[in-house]
Amino acid sequence: MSMKFRLPCPAVASPVKRCGPIAAVLIAALVLVPSAASGNYTDPAGDSGAAGDITSVTVAGDKSSGALLFRITGTNLASSEKNVLFLNIDSDANPLSGNLADSGADYSFVMDGSSYWFDRWDGSQWVDAANSTVRITGSTTQIMVSINRSEIGNASDFNFSATTLSLSEVAFDAAPNDGAYNYSFEANGPQIDSVDVQTTPSAGPRAGKRFVILPTGLKLPPDGRTTVTPVLPESYSCTAKLGAKQLAGTGTGGCTLTVPKKKARGKRLTVQLTVTYQGATKVVPLTFKVT
Repeated sequence: MSMKFRLPCPAVASPVKRCGPIAAVLIAALVLVPSAASGNYTDPAGDSGAAGDITSVTVAGDKSSGALLFRITGTNLASSEKNVLFLNIDSDANPLSGNLADSGADYSFVMDGSSYWFDRWDGSQWVDAANSTVRITGSTTQIMVSINRSEIGNASDFNFSATTLSLSEVAFDAAPNDGAYNYSFEANGPQIDSVDVQTTPSAGPRAGKRFVILPTGLKLPPDGRTTVTPVLPESYSCTAKLGAKQLAGTGTGGCTLTVPKKKARGKRLTVQLTVTYQGATKVVPLTFKVT
């Protein structure tokens, strides 16, 4: 859990009632942003005390229309006026701009048992934000927030976080526990800028020897994390060619390669390393010369 949160009452404008029949809004949102293309973010269960417990957030976007759907799942979510849910959006993916007390948030939703607020940071305070495309629906186990990116600064990628807060018990749950998640319309998940790779042996492939490729960290946009733990892919895989010939791999993701002993020296080993993380996929081309 993060120690950063803000009380909703002094900071937000007057409440805006939820719009439209729940079933109709949900069907429209799901048609606009199919769940097959989405970022999938998890948070540990059972770490919220008396507050709502967030266990996952799914974000789906359609880059042509700009439609965007957040699906926040858990228990006891926005169940009363004293048990609220925040969704903060850092629309420029820069934690050093926007409201620094909220990890750079530029836009913020606050939801309780019967109403919601949608605000933007004007440089010094939270004020009413345009909300013609906003729809918020659901139950205490799943909240849907639908909005067009035109109302969050036309962001192509952004950071976000979800936080529950119990005003009666002063308990909360932050997702993620540190920093913020990232979502890119192009990636259908976090934007993976680059991948750190380690090879064994480090000098490169040798004829007649095993050669292992291991992704050791993902570079994502700045997210305000205070820890320096590397971000690791959830899964990875390799396809390889020695010259024009396909080379089969073994081990995790097929990334352990046995280089032939004969007629391999001097040839080019090309590898396509594919990493996946929170719904996003990135393919990294690698080239080595066999010695």
